[in-house]
Amino acid sequence: MKIRQHPRMRGILVGDEVYSYPHKIFARVADVFPAAVCVKIGILSIDEPMEITLAPQLWRADDIENLSVCRYCGCRENIHTVTETGIPFRICATCSTLPDEAKAPPVA
Repeated sequence: MKIRQHPRMRGILVGDEVYSYPHKIFARVADVFPAAVCVKIGILSIDEPMEITLAPQLWRADDIENLSVCRYCGCRENIHTVTETGIPFRICATCSTLPDEAKAPPVA
């Protein structure tokens, strides 16, 4: 049985910033798998002494948005953050000049 890569995982690299829809938090990718990413989340302990520990978590491809690439074309150059919808995403200079109909993400 061959393992197939999830379509959303094609552009994700180690070090990319991703946003988790269910958790509503940002994290950097520590490892990439065919249908998930491993991220490390900082957790503050309430015991004395208080310290921050990095806990690994596995996030599914369906639950994340890659914020290190343009949402529409996938390029990594000249991108800026758009927050009009409440959930931030990034768009490149080329796609920001296109009309809304041309920006529709490709159907996988």
